[in-house]
Amino acid sequence: MAEPTSSTAVIATTAAGVGLASLVPWLDVNALIGAIFGAAVVAMTRKELKPSSRLIGMLLSTLAGYIGAPELVAQTPITQTGPAAAVGAVVIIPLLLKALAYVERMDLGSLLRPKSGG
Repeated sequence: MAEPTSSTAVIATTAAGVGLASLVPWLDVNALIGAIFGAAVVAMTRKELKPSSRLIGMLLSTLAGYIGAPELVAQTPITQTGPAAAVGAVVIIPLLLKALAYVERMDLGSLLRPKSGG
């Protein structure tokens, strides 16, 4: 179990980061908070990974959710960037990993060779 001081430090750092993010006018804070929330859900469900791998995964999920939020708002019934970023953070990275695994199994040579016969 984590010590109370380390938990308090994490909460204080997160609050300070969100507070500083609100000072940047071009930053969509709703999308950022949604992406962080979605990425935290992904990181918490990956128990088999080392903490450093979970942190990298959380950063990538946050980035994917934040970047994908405007497109999700435009293409789905979701009207707010916060929930769209959370959905993007949870969905985008696992879909990309599945696609990567599929491409690695696929035999590209057989697709590029001309078909013989009729």
